[in-house]
Amino acid sequence: MADNALSDAAEQEKKCCWRQGATPAWTSKKLGLRIPQEATDRRAGFKEGSRYDTALLVFTLPEDEAKAYVERMVPPDSELLSNTEPQEGGYPSTAPFSRLKLPEPEKLTKGMRKVYLVPGDTDSAPESRRLRHSVHFYEHAFERTRIYIRAVIE
Repeated sequence: MADNALSDAAEQEKKCCWRQGATPAWTSKKLGLRIPQEATDRRAGFKEGSRYDTALLVFTLPEDEAKAYVERMVPPDSELLSNTEPQEGGYPSTAPFSRLKLPEPEKLTKGMRKVYLVPGDTDSAPESRRLRHSVHFYEHAFERTRIYIRAVIE
């Protein structure tokens, strides 16, 4: 019975408190990240919470543009790591990318790379100098490259 209550509470939490009008442009400005002009399939969500907010930002780029964007975004001393150990189960996010009708990047392995970026540590990367919040940055290469960004804002 307790498991059912926890499951129901978690499901309610996933559906609650999504900000209306959190467009990709608004979200990118909030995070201090530029969305490249060539980006397509732009999606965003912003969940307001009692302790912290969570911003989701996703867009797709052709392979060459994605490579250039990632090179400008990730500092030279940082490395995108392959997602060789997907998080099946684990701690479920209360702000899932499934809200944007996308798979969770933590569960993808093929073509997925990730890095954690922190403001102040990214000054050597021109694209992330204005970064206002720490972000989980994911790059998923398929026919085109999808960039996933999740930031928890306290």
